[in-house]
Amino acid sequence: MERFSWSSLKKSVWSISAMFVRTRRRNDNQLKNSESDQVPQDLGLDNTIFTISEMLEEPLISGLELDKEFLQSVLRESEAEPYLEVVSVESTPGCNIGDNYMSAVSRLVISAETPTHQSFQKSLLMKRQPASIARRQAFRCDPAFRNEAAAYRKVLPGLSHFAGCRLAFPQCLHASSQFVVLEDLKQAGYEMADRAKGLDLAHAKLALEELGRFHGTSLALKHVDPKSFSSLKMAVQELVFVPEAVPVFGASLENSLRMALMGLEVYKAAGETVIQEAVHKMQILRGTVFQRMLYLVKPKEPLSVICHGDFYINNMLFRYEGSDEPESVMFVDLQVCRYASLATDILYFLYSSLQPGVVSLYHDDLIEVYQAALNAEITRLAPGACGVSMKQIQDEIENHALYGLIMAFLILPAVTALPGATLNLDKVESFSSDEFLESAREILSPRYFERLRELVLDFVDRGYI
Repeated sequence: MERFSWSSLKKSVWSISAMFVRTRRRNDNQLKNSESDQVPQDLGLDNTIFTISEMLEEPLISGLELDKEFLQSVLRESEAEPYLEVVSVESTPGCNIGDNYMSAVSRLVISAETPTHQSFQKSLLMKRQPASIARRQAFRCDPAFRNEAAAYRKVLPGLSHFAGCRLAFPQCLHASSQFVVLEDLKQAGYEMADRAKGLDLAHAKLALEELGRFHGTSLALKHVDPKSFSSLKMAVQELVFVPEAVPVFGASLENSLRMALMGLEVYKAAGETVIQEAVHKMQILRGTVFQRMLYLVKPKEPLSVICHGDFYINNMLFRYEGSDEPESVMFVDLQVCRYASLATDILYFLYSSLQPGVVSLYHDDLIEVYQAALNAEITRLAPGACGVSMKQIQDEIENHALYGLIMAFLILPAVTALPGATLNLDKVESFSSDEFLESAREILSPRYFERLRELVLDFVDRGYI
């Protein structure tokens, strides 16, 4: 369900970070005085760097997905049937091995029976923490699960109650700091889109329309009942851009910027003046990326809302009715849910999830769809509140554009990777730009360079760079 979501974004983060950490260990003396290339030698985990293969070999927490008594208590509450009895449970993996390191996901098919001997089946998804403490610490699983539990237990119910309707999220049957149990959207006909292909215009419009409703509910509640809204927004905390995340995430942001600048050298060498100028301007970001992002995610009024936080193609599922155009969408994975500018969700979606050319051709059309849904929800729920103009949204997007650029740099290697492509860490011998370029060329697909160029040119055309 959450392939290449926050956890898979972290897969990209970990791959890039691992390459730099391995290289640093081999060249510690050479790099000792180079501040721009420094990354932590350990993550505070007994001076141990855990490789991806080592983490995949670690056992996962098991048992709960087959615990009839636990599942029985969950179903009794959700089905309002206090004497329901679970007869059998079938558990299968909910995602592929290696798709995420933040959690283990199981799909459960539960057969149950009521006191009147009526039988039924229920399909659920259980997302739980990995067993490895080291893995939890490295990926900040504990705060991530606490955040998601708060989102499902308090934030979504509060917003849904105010809106008077269900929001575009799956039903949550249980949420704690250790695991989350959700309805299986697959049973309702929802399916994921092709991450490698990206979303077309119809899918993008539907996703942004629903996002506009979600954000509009926040703005309306903030106007009608500021105290209640404050209680909801305080329930979720920033997960990524906090000091504790610097060892892995801070270094990885710098490394992804460096990889992008390296990738753009291809076009500089071809004499593309626009790219040359953009690279020159982006060089100033080196060494300051994390602090800049820290500033960008800090909420500033009046257009801060409760954000999804990881609004990306693989955190949404679409349902179809006899055609290729989707008729509804649902969102999943709230581990990065935060209170921040509405522009952060919009930017990350536009530059991580759409087919090539869709943003450059239909940017304003997409924002208009979002704005219309946003204002419709504000008008419905808070008639006395002012709407949000296109200029306000465009200004908000421009002011937070760097967030979209850096997050796109971070996710592009994963989005464009060919099947089976991995970094060959053993061939990285130094941090010199030439050797790093050669190493990166081994794993970066042609689509990476094409998407990178398109991204930068779009930002230049809009005056963001």
